[in-house]
Amino acid sequence: MKIEISNLTKTELLGEKIAEFLISFNGLAIFYLDGELGTGKTTLVRAILKAMGWKGAVKSPTFSILEEYYIADKDIFHSDLYRLENQNDFEMLGIEINENSKGILFIEWPEKISNFNFGEEFFLKLSLSGQNRFIEIQTNNNKFLDCIDRINIDNPS
Repeated sequence: MKIEISNLTKTELLGEKIAEFLISFNGLAIFYLDGELGTGKTTLVRAILKAMGWKGAVKSPTFSILEEYYIADKDIFHSDLYRLENQNDFEMLGIEINENSKGILFIEWPEKISNFNFGEEFFLKLSLSGQNRFIEIQTNNNKFLDCIDRINIDNPS
């Protein structure tokens, strides 16, 4: 599924739909956010967290590498792996992720690590073409895809 996101309002609408899904989700959701600098990875995460009820600032984890949140009874981790060298650097962050984990993990620059291959994995490829941004979404979770498919991105209500 590919969605055109031409402005911040449309990014926020997508964030709201993803947040709707995540609030009712009771497992481990791993979002791999792939895209060049400036494609809107952190902006999308910010929109999701805001829609989930986060009232504070959502800063880019570019320098901190990892930001942690607790929203709607969920542990949420937002990581930016741009400055990491390899998988071992990620493991040094101290995030305990296994098949029994619950919560949400947003990973920017996922090519720096191997996929977890457990939990619910969501692959979001963000790109720019002219003035427009696009998000291509791949997952095996049909409930998530149905939620996103209901977005009227051209005429948000």
